[in-house]
Amino acid sequence: MDMGDGAFYRNISIHISDRSHWNLALNVYNCGNQNIEIEHVTRPDYYIFYLVKEGKGYVTIRQATHKVEAGQGFVLFPNEEARVKSEHKGAMNVTWVAFSGHLVDRYLSRAKLSVYKPLFSDNEAHEAEAMFDRLLAVSTTLPNRYCKIMAQLYSIFGFLLDNVLEDAPSETVSPEFYLIKALDFIDANYQDDISVEDIAANAGVNRKSLYAVFKSLTGFSPKDYLIYYRMCKATALLKDENLSIETVAISVGYSDQFHFSKEFKKNVGLSPSVYRRKVAQDPEVEYKSPIDAVRQQFPAPPVPELPPDF
Repeated sequence: MDMGDGAFYRNISIHISDRSHWNLALNVYNCGNQNIEIEHVTRPDYYIFYLVKEGKGYVTIRQATHKVEAGQGFVLFPNEEARVKSEHKGAMNVTWVAFSGHLVDRYLSRAKLSVYKPLFSDNEAHEAEAMFDRLLAVSTTLPNRYCKIMAQLYSIFGFLLDNVLEDAPSETVSPEFYLIKALDFIDANYQDDISVEDIAANAGVNRKSLYAVFKSLTGFSPKDYLIYYRMCKATALLKDENLSIETVAISVGYSDQFHFSKEFKKNVGLSPSVYRRKVAQDPEVEYKSPIDAVRQQFPAPPVPELPPDF
């Protein structure tokens, strides 16, 4: 542990407070520094800021993977599973602080940080790094450390709000661009409890605009498309007699088997069990979905290659 000026506290974890301490704006729970060498999977029930001090790595949230390196940071969100992994060449050193608060969502929204855009960058003067270092340094010194820690956390938020990355002016984006982003998101997340709002947020538009795009280009609403998509996946899974109806329902995003069965019969024309028997009698049976032509007209872009050992 380097204790000199510009101290770099390495591999340290400092407990600050617990749930009995409650401040409406911000609360700090713990902070520290660590080397990440193997994949670290977490699902915190609070927010965590990470600043990468050395090395490179990847953070994956909601199946989207973001590359990070020294001079960048990212935020993890409550009840969202995240996977943090260093680049295969070596460890990634990070300083972190865990916190919660009534106003956090508002601050992060103003800073344009979300589960879909969790990254932020330090500036050339390394101001963010200095703030993270100072927060960790004051956390090791008693008494009166809590006020000093809070001051540094507010400074970090101030930095993020002052350095919001404005969207660069660009050529007019076509409606097809937003549609394909929405279709890609559904492809990757249909088995989860996603809403039309989630789809719209990932596509970068509001719900009303997404509805207009879907209706004009596909003839379907986003909700109807999602249901049809799930039914397509369900018909394929029902061919495997080893899978229960409940398992099929969960696999396509329905926690309630009876709701799934109702939607399946409404859209496919048969109950899941009857459809399964029909397929068993004639394996050539195929469900012709109304949305089959959509992906042919708006195909997904090619998947980029992941780095070695990812």
